Parts: sequence; structure tokens; C-alpha cells
Amino acid sequence: MRIALVLVGAVLLFCALFVRSYTVPPAPDRRGYTAVSLAPPNRPLFGSPRADCLGSPDSEPVIGCLVASVNRARREAVPLLVLAFSPTCYDLSQRIALIGRDGAAAEARLAQIARFGW
Repeated sequence: MRIALVLVGAVLLFCALFVRSYTVPPAPDRRGYTAVSLAPPNRPLFGSPRADCLGSPDSEPVIGCLVASVNRARREAVPLLVLAFSPTCYDLSQRIALIGRDGAAAEARLAQIARFGW
């Protein structure tokens, strides 16, 4: 019985490695949401479209990067839950996106992103 519980626990922990989430804020042209899905662990746990675009060159239009990031997350993942917009997840994903980045450059890019309602 203990071995079965340990095996089930090991499988659940392994599966948890693939659970990812991303949050899209509400805007005049869309409803915001938080999506929880099974995806390859190639993004942060609280993956953010903004995080994918913080490292892009200033000359690249940010809106294309944001849309591509969300489309990639949808394409690569199997959705588990789609919840209403969560400000907590949104703030957490932004904090995670800023880890290890130049603060001034990241804030400038976030200001560009914010102009598009992201």
C-alpha cells in the first residue's frame, strides 16, 4: 500500500513539473483570463507574455511579440483550466519576469508593453 502511494505521489510530482500558467490582462478588445495548462517546462511556472518580450530589441514592435507569445503558449500546451483574470497571478508573473534583468531597461520595455494594455 505504501509503495502504491509513493508511486502515485512520484507521478503527481513529475506531472507538476509540466503545469504552467499565464495571465492575459483585460483590455477594451478582450476579456482577461488566467490559463493553467500542461506544457513543456521551457517557460516560468507563472509564464508571462511580457516575460518573453522583455528581452526583445527595442526596434521590434512589442505587440507582435505579445501575440506570438500567447499563441505559442496555446499551441504548445494542453489547457487544464481557464479562470477569470487574476491580479495576483498578473503581479507574480511580472515579478518573475523581472528576475535577473536590468531594472531600467526592463521597466522601459514594460512601459511600452503597458501602452497596449498588457
